[in-house]
Amino acid sequence: MPEPDFKQLRSTLLQAGIAPRHVRRTVIELEEHLEDLIDAEIAAGSDIAIARENAGREMGNLSDVAVAMCACPELQCWAYRYPRFALLIYPLTCMALLPVLPVIASVTHAQQVVRWSACLLFGGFVTAAMFLCLQLAIALT
Repeated sequence: MPEPDFKQLRSTLLQAGIAPRHVRRTVIELEEHLEDLIDAEIAAGSDIAIARENAGREMGNLSDVAVAMCACPELQCWAYRYPRFALLIYPLTCMALLPVLPVIASVTHAQQVVRWSACLLFGGFVTAAMFLCLQLAIALT
């Protein structure tokens, strides 16, 4: 039997709406369990290839784990358990964060904002000086 495909299990669980923290924990525990089974087989005197094969067989089918986890609604993330609430909360959160994003961007890029502000101020002074020169030229002619 081939070695279990944990990437496929992770993908299946995430697509089913299982919360990422539960998926991460489950995959890590299953990987560690497989390593323990392989180590036990090697300690019993098996070759590493045979140990992997026996551990994979003993581990069983990971789709059974996925089916069992999908049957537990408490493992799903809240957006899958309460989809109507999520349809209300997600847009409101985005609308609330839109005015905050420029502030966050200016704090994280403070040097660029200061430089940009200085350039705008200098540009304003140059424009004002040009208008003053034009006004004086018009007034004196």
